Amino acid sequence: MFGTAMRRALVAAVAVGVLGGSLGACGGGDGDGDTGGTTPAASGGGRDTSSGEVEAGVVKGRVTDSAGNPIKGAEIVVDNQFLYDSNIVLTTDAQGKYRAEMPGAAATYNVTASFKKTYNNAKYTFRLAPENPELFAGRDGAVRDFTWKLTGEQPDAPDTFYGGTVLFNLSPINPADDSYVDSAGVTLTLTPTGPLVDGTPGKPVTKRAENTGDGWAVRDIPVGPYKITAILTTGSGRKQPLAIRTRDEAGPYTADVTTTFKPYLTDHQRIELELALRG
Repeated sequence: MFGTAMRRALVAAVAVGVLGGSLGACGGGDGDGDTGGTTPAASGGGRDTSSGEVEAGVVKGRVTDSAGNPIKGAEIVVDNQFLYDSNIVLTTDAQGKYRAEMPGAAATYNVTASFKKTYNNAKYTFRLAPENPELFAGRDGAVRDFTWKLTGEQPDAPDTFYGGTVLFNLSPINPADDSYVDSAGVTLTLTPTGPLVDGTPGKPVTKRAENTGDGWAVRDIPVGPYKITAILTTGSGRKQPLAIRTRDEAGPYTADVTTTFKPYLTDHQRIELELALRG
């Protein structure tokens, strides 16, 4: 057990680190990643893409999109693994960089990053992919860079993806003959109708459904606008087109639907569909 003097020293050191990080995070702007007014958390200039060498007692890094462009206003959370609720929070500057002096107390830290973006009149939060997801000792310091990825499994959250999820509901009973309908036979095809959320052109995606904890779905789809069609492959191998509509717009079923992902919870995106056998 720590003595009283040691506990006071630890609390004081962490408080200084938290205060320094909080001051670095303060500033104007709405955190959309491309807005002005954010107080820089680190200095840097030009198009320098390096984060430099590791410095003892310092955590620093750079946040970029898939093309290597800096992301301004990304939120960096340096999480103290030793003391509860003792995080350092920063935002990246115009070069996508951040830097924080670490408290002197011995502790290990985990760094995560996210940023907000307004897209199609809705505000999204995207979790960023770490170049190195390992914990580090505060006294040793570390460089932790991040990239905005539209797809891929998150390294610190197995079976969780950077892409969005398309959930659907299909009645297991065929109304025509009361036969069983297996949602495992559903395949969705998503054809982009415009640029993806990061401004890049999308490509058509065809995926077979899987049974997830949230229901039947296709996962890890780049966020963007899509025209979606659905096909059911029966046990005999026959392919049958399905009628489709969005779950939140209880209109008529049609052969396809055009829609986009919507924010869900903190940093997830979803499309929710209703499917039906055609009469």
